[in-house]
Amino acid sequence: MRLPSGWIIGCALAPALFITGCTSHNDADASHSPSAPATHQSAEAQAEKRLTAAVQSALDATTDKGSSMVESGVERVSDGVHTQPGLTQGKTYKLTVACAGKGTAEIVLTPSSAGEEKSVPCDQSVVFERIKPKASFRLDVVGKPGASGMVAWRINKV
Repeated sequence: MRLPSGWIIGCALAPALFITGCTSHNDADASHSPSAPATHQSAEAQAEKRLTAAVQSALDATTDKGSSMVESGVERVSDGVHTQPGLTQGKTYKLTVACAGKGTAEIVLTPSSAGEEKSVPCDQSVVFERIKPKASFRLDVVGKPGASGMVAWRINKV
């Protein structure tokens, strides 16, 4: 009885497949084990988390966070806040900004007719600004040189 040549090649390769499939894996070998999740955060990440909680708490203590909220957020002072909120022209809104960390941030509304520029000390102070947009406007909260920490902001309908 003569066997097809393809069958013979398959039989010749079978031992190699079994050996490859059955090689042992030493679990003690660190190069093959998945890396363990980090159990500690850097000091910077912990400080950022603490400052975020502080600015959110400051906002929550001074604003209505219910149905009147239009837009809000939390950012690093170094990144700043940069948004162009879609507010209804002619309606009045209350902008609340809190900063925790060090230095000072500045609220800048463009065009300036939307509201005043105001400084926000990064000592967990809360600053309020009434805004009544006549047209589309931009809100920026930027850190002054040397400022660091977290800044939170919220816009509520009045």
